[in-house]
Amino acid sequence: MTKQFFKSKKNRVKVAPFYFLGTFLLACLGSLWLSYETLGYLFERPAVLDAAKTIVKLDRLIPVKTSDCDRREQCKFIVDTSQTIAAHYDPQPHREEERLLLYLQAMGKLPSSFDQNLQGIADLHTPLMQSPIIAMPSPGFSNKYLGGVILIGETASGEKRAFLSISGSQIAEDYYPYYEAMFKIEPRSQTVQYLDGQRFFSLDFDETVLPIVYFILLMVVFGIIFVIILAISKGIQYWRRSRNR
Repeated sequence: MTKQFFKSKKNRVKVAPFYFLGTFLLACLGSLWLSYETLGYLFERPAVLDAAKTIVKLDRLIPVKTSDCDRREQCKFIVDTSQTIAAHYDPQPHREEERLLLYLQAMGKLPSSFDQNLQGIADLHTPLMQSPIIAMPSPGFSNKYLGGVILIGETASGEKRAFLSISGSQIAEDYYPYYEAMFKIEPRSQTVQYLDGQRFFSLDFDETVLPIVYFILLMVVFGIIFVIILAISKGIQYWRRSRNR
């Protein structure tokens, strides 16, 4: 008797629940992985970078934005005079540009006003753009335009640090980066060294629905794959039966 390469209809019915369970689990894991790859976090945004906690003395807090960046070599941070502490004195936890302010407020270190000049501060735009946390933009978009807050302070041992809390313009459709970076400042040479950083991304819609969207898409894809496999199986069975007649 010729060996059957494909199960009978009864056996396929038995297999279907296991396929659905496997598809469900794969879709759950896949949706979580895709969400993490898209947003840079799972379930909730990460806390302020731990390196910020090493700054025990706050010297200066400066609101910044990028200057006119028609040519990349001209890009630098300038003071953003449109920002005031008064406008941020009730920081919101889900606004990226206020994460550092919220942290300083919780530590009792939020000053009554911003510094309004960058005099004596080394260039931080170039080393930030050269750091590994900067995301590459999609075609037609740019990662040159940034804005946020620079904190200049000292560690317990007296070493100078610069902590940057920076939001970027969209680098893809409805897709915005946020960066936190810590730099060591050499007081004599005014050179800076990248120490640590993190990034995540925000969207123009409720990010909590993203895993659900990915889950539905993956279930549809796996369902289509199952239908295709079933159709091929039935086609081969029909072809084999027609040959044996």
